[in-house]
Amino acid sequence: MAPKHEPEVTDLERYRKAKAKAEAEKRKPPPRPKAPGQSFLGSNPRAGLILAIVVVVALALWLAPRFL
Repeated sequence: MAPKHEPEVTDLERYRKAKAKAEAEKRKPPPRPKAPGQSFLGSNPRAGLILAIVVVVALALWLAPRFL
């Protein structure tokens, strides 16, 4: 009796890639949950300052032509 044919193993290169991908997924650590006290700006302590500077510059570019 002949062995059963497995279609997913016919292309050896595709099989190796799929196996390597499965192994990488197994080794990949699960995503870390967001800390409860973390703000939406992220972990950068200067993020608020950077955001404020960007807003001030944008307002200056928008309002400057009105005063000239």
